[in-house]
Amino acid sequence: MKTRDRILHQALLLFNDAGVDQVSALEVSRKLDISYGNLTYHFKRKDEIILTLYAQMQKELDASMNHLVQRIFEETYYLKLVNEIFDVIWKYRFIYLNINSLMNQFTFIRQTEKSYLATRKHILNKAKKFLIEEGYLKPEIDDNYRMVIQNLNMILSAWIIDAKLFYDGDESKKIESYASLFYSIALTNVTEKGRKRYQQIME
Repeated sequence: MKTRDRILHQALLLFNDAGVDQVSALEVSRKLDISYGNLTYHFKRKDEIILTLYAQMQKELDASMNHLVQRIFEETYYLKLVNEIFDVIWKYRFIYLNINSLMNQFTFIRQTEKSYLATRKHILNKAKKFLIEEGYLKPEIDDNYRMVIQNLNMILSAWIIDAKLFYDGDESKKIESYASLFYSIALTNVTEKGRKRYQQIME
């Protein structure tokens, strides 16, 4: 692994474990047993490491979201694809555990998060439309899906805090547990046909 990649990997581990504010670039270099000068050759400041990790997360989330869009017309409920998104968020959990601070500190992150929220809304609305047309969801009445989509977005943004602070179950089932919470909201307007299809997929 190249030094630059090692720095990012080690920083991600430390940020996830202790929090971004508690870890210095010097500590990252010490953990890697490289000189501080070697680290600053690749990243002049800790901020650059944070922004690079954020960009990596967005690239992985974009790939998962694009995968979801490509499969949305092939596999109803796309359960595994939603799990992919939860996996990426957990991998870079320090970001959402510190999102308020990071959005205030970095204009790039603030703007990207707002853009990403709009993207998620678009994809969820696209999924809603398709599932209604296919008879898996009940028809839309008085914009009733707007709050459902808002709740789904809130779960995607905030579940990581609950998972970090309060989850005390089987660690290997953590992602599955929170993804199930996402599905439970998504299924509030499911039809009988949709419920049967969901059960088939779960089996």
